[in-house]
Amino acid sequence: MTIGPFEELMLRIRGFQVSQMVFLAARLRLADRVGDAGRTVTELSAESGANPEMLLRLCRALAAFGIFAVDGSGRVNQTQQSAYLRSDASPTLYHAALYWGMPSTWAAWGNLHHTIMTGEPAFEAQFGMPNFEYLKANPNESAVFDEFMRHSPDDRHAAVAAAYDFSDTGVVIDIGGGNGALLRAILDAHHGVRGILADQSAVVAGAARVLGKQVSRCEIVAIDFFAGVPNGGDIYTMAQILHDWSDESCLKILNNCRAAMRRGGRLLVIERVLDGMSGQGLPMSFLADMTMMVLFPGAKERTLAEFGRLFRESGLRKPQVIPTRSAFSILETGLA
Repeated sequence: MTIGPFEELMLRIRGFQVSQMVFLAARLRLADRVGDAGRTVTELSAESGANPEMLLRLCRALAAFGIFAVDGSGRVNQTQQSAYLRSDASPTLYHAALYWGMPSTWAAWGNLHHTIMTGEPAFEAQFGMPNFEYLKANPNESAVFDEFMRHSPDDRHAAVAAAYDFSDTGVVIDIGGGNGALLRAILDAHHGVRGILADQSAVVAGAARVLGKQVSRCEIVAIDFFAGVPNGGDIYTMAQILHDWSDESCLKILNNCRAAMRRGGRLLVIERVLDGMSGQGLPMSFLADMTMMVLFPGAKERTLAEFGRLFRESGLRKPQVIPTRSAFSILETGLA
């Protein structure tokens, strides 16, 4: 059944309800429990602790959107969409569903009006502290965020490793590299490379688990990239870092990168690149831009011209843009 523009807009108006249903499906691990063979609602209820009648109604509502299929006997089966909610799917949306539905994300978006009217992040107005400070104080939600970053829904880590030739590289230093997912992808794809993972001590604490067998080729360093970054890299990578910060803060980070780089070194900034004012680009990129304004002061997704200005003011050359198979581009730059 096709729907017209009125019905389509109505569904989008009520999209927050669908989002919360998907979040709950992930929280109850329904896709993992349904598996390949399907399960009855009675079985799913017993395993998850959910009320059986309410769980049936949830599964039926999800099925109306193509997420699971429910037959007349109350048996729930997997669909192409629900399969992406399995935690072992590749790619998986399980961690994305948990992140977008978790209490702090949900509450911050509920206060979008504050951001639009004042220019200040709704998150700080809602919780009285910056987003990253909140995550430090709430380890359970911080763990959800870390796993969301690790299991990138658009496979950007592998996409970057495939799109750029690291074969002539000795050392890659990943600035703000989190728990090491990007560096792991690069080391997996390029066996002659060694890595340095550099981020805050609390963030890199669990990196050895993510780096896995590549941990022997990688040094883990605790840093504050506003204070400085390690010297000695042939390539510096920085993925989804600049979009978290204002132009002023970005210049501090980029200046520290420039100070650490030697002549001939390269900096790879991995970010979404907006198409300007038209709004004709990828919808997800503009949702990402809205997310930045909700979460962080001065944060935003940027156009190529805006990145170019930041690089120029940091003493870096005009970037070469290298597309990847994901929504993210690699902006390659170096000393001007």
